[in-house]
Amino acid sequence: MPATVVLLAGCGGDSPSEADGVGTEFARQAVEVCLAALADKQGWEPFPVADFNPTDPDPSQFAEVSGWLAAEVAPTFEAWLADLEAFSTPLSGQEAWDIVLAPSGTCRVQRSSSSGRERGRHGRLCAATRDLNATQDESVATTEAAGVAECAEAHV
Repeated sequence: MPATVVLLAGCGGDSPSEADGVGTEFARQAVEVCLAALADKQGWEPFPVADFNPTDPDPSQFAEVSGWLAAEVAPTFEAWLADLEAFSTPLSGQEAWDIVLAPSGTCRVQRSSSSGRERGRHGRLCAATRDLNATQDESVATTEAAGVAECAEAHV
């Protein structure tokens, strides 16, 4: 999967208010990173196994799914998380910002669960799938509170 890397060193700008979450300029730059990740996702090759069930996977499909995750998904999510983590501390909304970063890190679990030995792979893949699904609602709420609602779309 192609990854667009947008590194933003420091984020300055106007003083945030409570309604701004992390602040207007910080949010604007963070959303740019999230939209780049979303654009990368839209360029992924199609998922290779039409009948794959991540909560009850067929072990014979692991190699194909694992290859796709490593080639398509991992680079986008790793670049997205790295780019978001590269930001300086927001002037406000730090707690919300920390939670915004957490679902992106879950994707590291998904990648590691899909690229290893067969033994234990089934359980890790199922757990990663559950974790990703469980964090989506929180991701939407938190990104909205932080003023970067578009970032939840990159995680879907």
